[in-house]
Amino acid sequence: MSSAQIHLPGLTSRQKLVLRLVVREYTRSATPVSSKVLVDQYGLKVSSATIRNELARLEELGLLTHPHTSAGRVPTDAGYRYFIEYLMPERELPLTERRRISHQFHQLGLELDQWLQLSAAILADTVRNAAVVTAPRGPQVRFKHLELISTYGNSVLLVLVLQNGVVRQHGLVTRQPVSQEALSQVSDRLSALCRGLQAHEIESLTDELTAFDREVLQLVAACMRDLDRAASVEAYREGLRHLLSQPEFADSTAVSRAMSLLESDWLAASILPQVTATNGVTVLLGHGGEGANVGEYGLVLSRYGVQQELVGALGVLGPVRMNYETVIPAVRYMASLLSELIWGLFGPGEVDGLDLEGKAGQGKGEVASNG
Repeated sequence: MSSAQIHLPGLTSRQKLVLRLVVREYTRSATPVSSKVLVDQYGLKVSSATIRNELARLEELGLLTHPHTSAGRVPTDAGYRYFIEYLMPERELPLTERRRISHQFHQLGLELDQWLQLSAAILADTVRNAAVVTAPRGPQVRFKHLELISTYGNSVLLVLVLQNGVVRQHGLVTRQPVSQEALSQVSDRLSALCRGLQAHEIESLTDELTAFDREVLQLVAACMRDLDRAASVEAYREGLRHLLSQPEFADSTAVSRAMSLLESDWLAASILPQVTATNGVTVLLGHGGEGANVGEYGLVLSRYGVQQELVGALGVLGPVRMNYETVIPAVRYMASLLSELIWGLFGPGEVDGLDLEGKAGQGKGEVASNG
């Protein structure tokens, strides 16, 4: 998703100030903003008439609009994009918030699904909107290790662990009983041989393999190919109650649309994966093109993970009138924290050919907006 370009005449300093204040006031109040409110609330040293003229000019430029029943103005999607790209100061999540979030993560064990569920819950509670986090995955799944466990008779349980944390179990039957010691030796040998490989690389191995080795690796490769072909994206969703508490969702139709959008696979499978090709934070607003039409909502998205090998995405869904000055730093920090956790779990020796300096989500990144 490329950054949207805003082609506008240069705004004067006062027009930039007025636009900034309208965005902030409308974000706070959810009601159209009048010139009188701006003058009274923010102590502007000019008359209401002067501010009305500036509001009218910003409306001519397509940055503001006004409901037909009100003299006040509200930002358009273009107005929000201009604010995000040019007027919004760079901020980090407050240190106390960062420490609180980091502490909650370090209370957990090394369970990826717990991290992702907690990420969605914390992000939703921090920004008071809905949050979605997708499980990390690579372009193709990679082998981590396997265990062969003798069960009974000729039956063996194969436990396959992949680098994205996925675990699969399969049964196989040997021609004759095999001791657990022999199975463990096969497990260790094949784990060392296949570490970090993709399915097609395992299928093309030419090392000296026994018939049993080949049978095990055929099963491993078939399982990995099934996962590569899987279209579904595992996603963790939290914060619907925050979304529905806002005035934009006062009627049942809006509630139904919000629930359908959040719970459907469209957001997790179609929109969030697109952000894995970008750095930093991406903001989608309103009615965009190329599959990025989010209607009356705003989406703040970021990828996390380790380079291109193991990448997920997280996002905040809210009304276009969300507090981007809070949401963007929260999304950026959560992406950075998840990247560090993923690196710790699948770091050196686990994700082949990656370097620490390339971790996703580090630094401020760039804010791109599309619409």
